[in-house]
Amino acid sequence: MMNSEYRLQPQTPRRLPWTLESLLSEARLGPYLLATDGSLTGAHHLYHWNAQVSAAFQEVLHYVEVGLRNAMDGQLASWATALGAELPWYRDLRVPLTPPTRRKVEVARSNAARGGQSELHGKVVAELMLGFWWSLLSDEYNRRLWQPCLQHAFDGPVRRARLHSELNELRRLRNRIAHHEPIHGWDLAAEHARVLDVAGRISPRLSERIETVSRVPAVLLERP
Repeated sequence: MMNSEYRLQPQTPRRLPWTLESLLSEARLGPYLLATDGSLTGAHHLYHWNAQVSAAFQEVLHYVEVGLRNAMDGQLASWATALGAELPWYRDLRVPLTPPTRRKVEVARSNAARGGQSELHGKVVAELMLGFWWSLLSDEYNRRLWQPCLQHAFDGPVRRARLHSELNELRRLRNRIAHHEPIHGWDLAAEHARVLDVAGRISPRLSERIETVSRVPAVLLERP
């Protein structure tokens, strides 16, 4: 008697080859079909353009995120040293981080040291997401961090609440791009202006660099 473990299992029915529409999914193509009056060809062209403009935005958002975290990290490190800290600012209790913020730091430290690697300051900073830096500009940190420290992290004119709000909009854009969501319905010229404005508040040099290398204006002109 054949062991049940070796009994033949039903075979999966043969299927037709995948179509591009089934691989992208009807739900994902829906907004593009709606924007092109139901034209499948038009939807495909718009989908590809959405991917192109998303990639162009990802490049400039990279500059903003890296510039922001390094400016804030540098200022926090200097302030912690002035307070007499002997540990990195994100570990020293003289820097008044809230418990939820410290938990995010611990996750970043763990990720930075995975695989038995040494915990390097720069690796920990790189593991801290944009949302972490954005949270340090919130109302709860106005007296804790902004007034004594972070207001001095930026070269351009900065109001904390305005920067916090503008960064939140860039976070929304970044998250949609990261999840391959449509952004073709957004006012993308205004979003690009927001990128330049935020970058200029971090440092005019950063804004100038982004304006020099950004592909966004050219890609916007190519919209199908």
